[in-house]
Amino acid sequence: MVNPHSILVVDDDENLVYTLSLLLRAHGYEVFTAFDGYQGYAEYFNHPAEFVVTDIQMPAMDGFEMMRCIRSINPKVKTIYVSGALERFEKDVESEAHQFDVASLLKPLSKTALLALMSTQIDEGASIVHGQT
Repeated sequence: MVNPHSILVVDDDENLVYTLSLLLRAHGYEVFTAFDGYQGYAEYFNHPAEFVVTDIQMPAMDGFEMMRCIRSINPKVKTIYVSGALERFEKDVESEAHQFDVASLLKPLSKTALLALMSTQIDEGASIVHGQT
């Protein structure tokens, strides 16, 4: 059975991945990491987490494509998209939110906003979309 507090963090910014993994582990989450969409998909295949926190723009395989692959394994996985250009992807994120547990946060990330969003999704299991200024 999947740990209900397991998270896969995928971003091509290794410093961000490291920072988020430290933050999330400090708050009791089991964290797996990857640095691009292909690695993220492989890591999810080996460690199916309840949440995926992923950048949208990554080389080779972007976050949307990676999530399509992951959802072929588990359509119920909760997704938090993070991007510095979130407004460019707003329609895509909103479209996915109609079918899946999807939320979004604008980079640079607020640690407080990320933790609050995680807590909300754990407690409610509802699909929500967030923009952050």
